[in-house]
Amino acid sequence: MKTNYTLHIVLFLLTFFTLTYSDLFLNPNVPQTLDNYILTFFENWPYSVSLLFILLAHEMGHYLPARYYGVKASLPFFIPLPFGPIGTMGAVIQIKEPIPDKKILFDIGVGGPLVSLILSLTAWVVGIYLSHVISIPSDFDRSHFLFFGDSLFTYFSSQWILGPLDFQTMDIQAHPLARAGWAGLLITAINLLPFGQLDGGHIIYSIFGESYRKWIHYLFGVLLFLSLIHITWLIWGFLIYYLVKIEHPYIPDAYSGLNKIRKSLGYSMLGCLVLIFVPKPIILGIEFNKPSLFTEIYTLIFQGLGIF
Repeated sequence: MKTNYTLHIVLFLLTFFTLTYSDLFLNPNVPQTLDNYILTFFENWPYSVSLLFILLAHEMGHYLPARYYGVKASLPFFIPLPFGPIGTMGAVIQIKEPIPDKKILFDIGVGGPLVSLILSLTAWVVGIYLSHVISIPSDFDRSHFLFFGDSLFTYFSSQWILGPLDFQTMDIQAHPLARAGWAGLLITAINLLPFGQLDGGHIIYSIFGESYRKWIHYLFGVLLFLSLIHITWLIWGFLIYYLVKIEHPYIPDAYSGLNKIRKSLGYSMLGCLVLIFVPKPIILGIEFNKPSLFTEIYTLIFQGLGIF
C-alpha cells in the first residue's frame, strides 16, 4: 500500500498549530486577533518544537527497530488536539503485519518510551533551570486557571533545583522547555501503562509471557482505583478496556527468549513509570485545595473507626 505522505505532513503541521495555540483557544479573555496569534507564536514555539521532537523521536524508536527486523510499519501519525491544555494526544505508528516473536516485540515496544523518556527528562531538567519562582498573593483567585500536577520525579527535581517551594504561596513560571518535558513525561507514562497494545503492554507481555494473563486484570483494577484520585484514570480505563484492550494479543516466544539485558531494561522502564506517573495530571483551579474522593473516603472510614 502506497504511503500517503500528504496526510502525515498535514497532521504534523496541524499538531504544531494546536501545540502552539492551545493556550489561546482555551482563554476566552484573550481576543482572537492577528497580533495575539503572532505574540503567542513567539512565546510558544520552543514548547511546540521541543514536544514535536520528543514525539517524533518516540515514534522513530518504534519505527526504526520495526524496519530493522523487516516488520512493515507506517510513518508516524500525529494527533492534534485543539482544545486541550497540552495541544496533542501524541502520535502513533501502525504495524502492518504480525510481529514474529516476543524478542522483536520487546525491541519495537521499548524503543519509543526509552527515547522519549531520556529526551523528556533532559527537557524538564534544563527547562526547570530556566524557569522562575513567583509568589502568589493571599487573595489570588485560582478558580479561573488550570494547574499541572506533579509526578514524584517532577516534584522532587523542582524542589531540588528551585526549592524549597511552598505551592500554597509559590508557583513556577515554567519555561516552554520545562512544559514540553512535563508533557513528554506524561505521554511516556501513559504509553508505559502495562496494558494491551500500549508500549508498557508490549514490554510486560514480552517479559512474562502468557502467564501474565492470570494477574493483568488486577493491575487494571489498580488503574480504576486511581480514578478515586482523579477522574482522568477512569477515562483512560474506559479507553483501554474498549479500544486498547487489557490483554495483549498472542505473540510466539522467541527461540532464545529475552536475555538479561533486555529483561533488566524492561524492569527499569516499568520502574520509571512509578517515578514519572502523575496522579493528578490536570488540576482545575476550583479543585486545587479540594481533597480527592479517595482522601474523603479514607477520612470517612477512619473517622467512623474513631481513629481521627
